[in-house]
Amino acid sequence: MEEFFKIIVSVIIGSGLATFFVQKTFEHRLDKKLSRFNTLYTDKITVIKRLYRLLVKAEKALELFLGQREPEDIEENRKFKDKTIKVLNNFKEYFEENEILFDAEIAEIVNMITGNFHEAKVTQIQATIMEAERGSIEWEKAIEKKIALRELLVVNEIPKLKQKIKLEFQKKYHLLDE
Repeated sequence: MEEFFKIIVSVIIGSGLATFFVQKTFEHRLDKKLSRFNTLYTDKITVIKRLYRLLVKAEKALELFLGQREPEDIEENRKFKDKTIKVLNNFKEYFEENEILFDAEIAEIVNMITGNFHEAKVTQIQATIMEAERGSIEWEKAIEKKIALRELLVVNEIPKLKQKIKLEFQKKYHLLDE
Protein backbone atom coordinates (compact mmCIF):
# COMPACT_ATOMS: atom_id res chain seq x y z
CA MET A 1 0.00 0.00 0.00
CA GLU A 2 2.84 2.35 0.83
CA GLU A 3 4.33 1.74 -2.58
CA PHE A 4 0.97 2.52 -4.16
CA PHE A 5 0.97 5.94 -2.42
CA LYS A 6 4.53 6.57 -3.60
CA ILE A 7 3.45 5.84 -7.16
CA ILE A 8 0.39 8.10 -6.83
CA VAL A 9 2.50 10.91 -5.32
CA SER A 10 5.10 10.46 -8.06
CA VAL A 11 2.40 10.59 -10.75
CA ILE A 12 0.87 13.72 -9.20
CA ILE A 13 4.25 15.44 -8.89
CA GLY A 14 5.24 14.34 -12.39
CA SER A 15 1.99 15.56 -13.93
CA GLY A 16 2.31 18.82 -11.96
CA LEU A 17 5.82 19.35 -13.30
CA ALA A 18 4.74 18.45 -16.82
CA THR A 19 1.82 20.89 -16.58
CA PHE A 20 4.15 23.58 -15.25
CA PHE A 21 6.61 23.14 -18.14
CA VAL A 22 3.84 23.07 -20.75
CA GLN A 23 2.34 26.22 -19.26
CA LYS A 24 5.71 28.02 -19.21
CA THR A 25 6.40 27.00 -22.81
CA PHE A 26 2.96 28.27 -23.84
CA GLU A 27 3.48 31.56 -21.97
CA HIS A 28 6.89 32.03 -23.60
CA ARG A 29 5.45 31.50 -27.08
CA LEU A 30 2.54 33.80 -26.32
CA ASP A 31 4.90 36.50 -25.04
CA LYS A 32 6.96 36.24 -28.25
CA LYS A 33 3.83 36.56 -30.42
CA LEU A 34 2.52 39.50 -28.40
CA SER A 35 5.88 41.20 -28.60
CA ARG A 36 5.96 40.71 -32.38
CA PHE A 37 2.36 41.98 -32.67
CA ASN A 38 3.18 45.07 -30.57
CA THR A 39 6.20 45.81 -32.75
CA LEU A 40 4.18 45.47 -35.97
CA TYR A 41 1.33 47.54 -34.55
CA THR A 42 3.70 50.32 -33.44
CA ASP A 43 5.59 50.23 -36.75
CA LYS A 44 2.36 50.52 -38.73
CA ILE A 45 1.21 53.51 -36.69
CA THR A 46 4.60 55.15 -37.25
CA VAL A 47 4.43 54.53 -41.01
CA ILE A 48 0.91 55.96 -41.32
CA LYS A 49 1.81 59.06 -39.31
CA ARG A 50 4.97 59.67 -41.34
CA LEU A 51 3.18 59.14 -44.65
CA TYR A 52 0.52 61.62 -43.57
CA ARG A 53 3.20 64.20 -42.69
CA LEU A 54 4.87 63.69 -46.06
CA LEU A 55 1.49 64.04 -47.77
CA VAL A 56 0.89 67.39 -46.07
CA LYS A 57 4.35 68.57 -47.21
CA ALA A 58 3.66 67.37 -50.76
CA GLU A 59 0.32 69.18 -50.76
CA LYS A 60 1.97 72.45 -49.67
CA ALA A 61 4.77 72.01 -52.19
CA LEU A 62 2.30 71.40 -55.03
CA GLU A 63 0.22 74.40 -53.93
CA LEU A 64 3.26 76.63 -54.39
CA PHE A 65 4.60 74.78 -57.41
CA LEU A 66 1.35 74.89 -59.38
CA GLY A 67 -0.31 77.93 -57.86
CA GLN A 68 2.22 80.75 -57.83
CA ARG A 69 4.72 82.23 -60.18
CA GLU A 70 8.26 81.09 -59.72
CA PRO A 71 10.91 83.17 -57.95
CA GLU A 72 12.53 85.68 -60.30
CA ASP A 73 16.10 84.98 -59.18
CA ILE A 74 17.56 82.06 -61.17
CA GLU A 75 19.30 80.50 -58.14
CA GLU A 76 16.20 80.85 -55.93
CA ASN A 77 14.12 79.39 -58.72
CA ARG A 78 16.40 76.35 -59.03
CA LYS A 79 16.38 75.80 -55.24
CA PHE A 80 12.59 76.15 -55.19
CA LYS A 81 12.15 73.54 -57.92
CA ASP A 82 14.73 71.18 -56.39
CA LYS A 83 13.09 71.39 -52.97
CA THR A 84 9.62 70.80 -54.42
CA ILE A 85 10.74 67.81 -56.46
CA LYS A 86 12.55 66.38 -53.44
CA VAL A 87 9.38 66.67 -51.30
CA LEU A 88 7.28 64.97 -53.99
CA ASN A 89 9.84 62.20 -54.50
CA ASN A 90 10.15 61.60 -50.73
CA PHE A 91 6.41 61.08 -50.45
CA LYS A 92 6.31 58.76 -53.45
CA GLU A 93 9.32 56.68 -52.34
CA TYR A 94 8.09 56.35 -48.76
CA PHE A 95 4.69 55.18 -49.93
CA GLU A 96 6.22 52.66 -52.36
CA GLU A 97 8.37 51.25 -49.55
CA ASN A 98 5.33 50.84 -47.29
CA GLU A 99 2.47 50.25 -49.73
CA ILE A 100 1.92 46.77 -48.30
CA LEU A 101 0.46 48.34 -45.14
CA PHE A 102 -2.37 50.16 -46.91
CA ASP A 103 -5.66 48.93 -48.28
CA ALA A 104 -6.28 48.83 -52.02
CA GLU A 105 -8.45 51.96 -52.09
CA ILE A 106 -5.81 54.16 -50.44
CA ALA A 107 -3.08 52.64 -52.60
CA GLU A 108 -5.08 53.40 -55.73
CA ILE A 109 -5.59 57.06 -54.74
CA VAL A 110 -1.92 57.50 -53.80
CA ASN A 111 -0.75 55.90 -57.03
CA MET A 112 -3.03 58.21 -59.04
CA ILE A 113 -1.68 61.25 -57.18
CA THR A 114 1.97 60.24 -57.45
CA GLY A 115 1.41 59.42 -61.11
CA ASN A 116 0.45 63.06 -61.56
CA PHE A 117 3.63 64.32 -59.87
CA HIS A 118 5.52 63.84 -63.14
CA GLU A 119 2.72 65.67 -64.95
CA ALA A 120 3.05 68.53 -62.44
CA LYS A 121 6.78 68.79 -63.12
CA VAL A 122 6.27 68.81 -66.90
CA THR A 123 3.42 71.31 -66.64
CA GLN A 124 5.51 73.63 -64.49
CA ILE A 125 8.40 73.46 -66.95
CA GLN A 126 6.06 74.22 -69.87
CA ALA A 127 4.54 77.18 -68.01
CA THR A 128 8.03 78.49 -67.22
CA ILE A 129 9.12 78.20 -70.84
CA MET A 130 5.93 79.90 -72.01
CA GLU A 131 6.40 82.77 -69.55
CA ALA A 132 8.51 84.48 -72.20
CA GLU A 133 5.43 84.30 -74.46
CA ARG A 134 3.11 85.82 -71.84
CA GLY A 135 -0.26 86.65 -73.37
CA SER A 136 0.03 84.13 -76.21
CA ILE A 137 -2.41 81.26 -76.75
CA GLU A 138 0.33 78.74 -75.87
CA TRP A 139 1.05 80.57 -72.63
CA GLU A 140 -2.66 80.57 -71.75
CA LYS A 141 -2.89 76.83 -72.47
CA ALA A 142 0.13 76.14 -70.27
CA ILE A 143 -1.34 78.20 -67.42
CA GLU A 144 -4.78 76.55 -67.84
CA LYS A 145 -3.14 73.13 -67.66
CA LYS A 146 -1.25 74.17 -64.54
CA ILE A 147 -4.45 75.47 -62.92
CA ALA A 148 -6.38 72.30 -63.86
CA LEU A 149 -3.67 70.08 -62.39
CA ARG A 150 -3.59 72.17 -59.21
CA GLU A 151 -7.38 71.83 -58.99
CA LEU A 152 -7.18 68.06 -59.46
CA LEU A 153 -4.40 67.41 -56.96
CA VAL A 154 -4.35 70.18 -54.37
CA VAL A 155 -8.04 71.00 -54.23
CA ASN A 156 -9.61 67.57 -54.81
CA GLU A 157 -7.52 64.41 -54.59
CA ILE A 158 -4.99 65.17 -51.83
CA PRO A 159 -7.66 66.43 -49.37
CA LYS A 160 -9.73 63.29 -50.12
CA LEU A 161 -6.69 61.11 -49.47
CA LYS A 162 -5.89 62.95 -46.24
CA GLN A 163 -9.45 62.46 -45.04
CA LYS A 164 -9.42 58.77 -46.00
CA ILE A 165 -6.12 58.15 -44.18
CA LYS A 166 -7.36 60.03 -41.10
CA LEU A 167 -10.60 58.08 -40.92
CA GLU A 168 -8.92 54.72 -41.50
CA PHE A 169 -6.26 55.48 -38.91
CA GLN A 170 -8.80 56.63 -36.33
CA LYS A 171 -11.11 53.68 -36.99
CA LYS A 172 -8.41 50.98 -37.02
CA TYR A 173 -6.72 52.27 -33.91
CA HIS A 174 -9.99 53.01 -32.10
CA LEU A 175 -9.46 56.75 -31.83
CA LEU A 176 -13.10 57.49 -32.63
CA ASP A 177 -16.01 56.87 -30.31
CA GLU A 178 -18.04 53.95 -31.60
